[in-house]
Amino acid sequence: MEQPQRHPARLDPHRPHLPRRPSWRCRVCPDLDWPCPSARLLLAVEYRRNLAGLAVYMGQQMATALEDLGRLDSGGPPDGNALYERFITWIQRKRELPLS
Repeated sequence: MEQPQRHPARLDPHRPHLPRRPSWRCRVCPDLDWPCPSARLLLAVEYRRNLAGLAVYMGQQMATALEDLGRLDSGGPPDGNALYERFITWIQRKRELPLS
């Protein structure tokens, strides 16, 4: 069975999925907004034991993106609700474990 083709840059561990400022597109996946799915996965793994830290970090990134995107000549201010969805809502809270 033939393997599906993948974009080689997405598989390269030496090219981290970071934002390209001021557009806030992914440096590795330029057709995607940052955080792209790969960046989200990598961030979730990095912060797996510190979801509060991840939330703080992503909140800081969202604030910076709001400033950067507001400076771009895009016809209006950035949509804060859309940025919240993009930067924050993907972070999953730890589920409470039932007491035995």
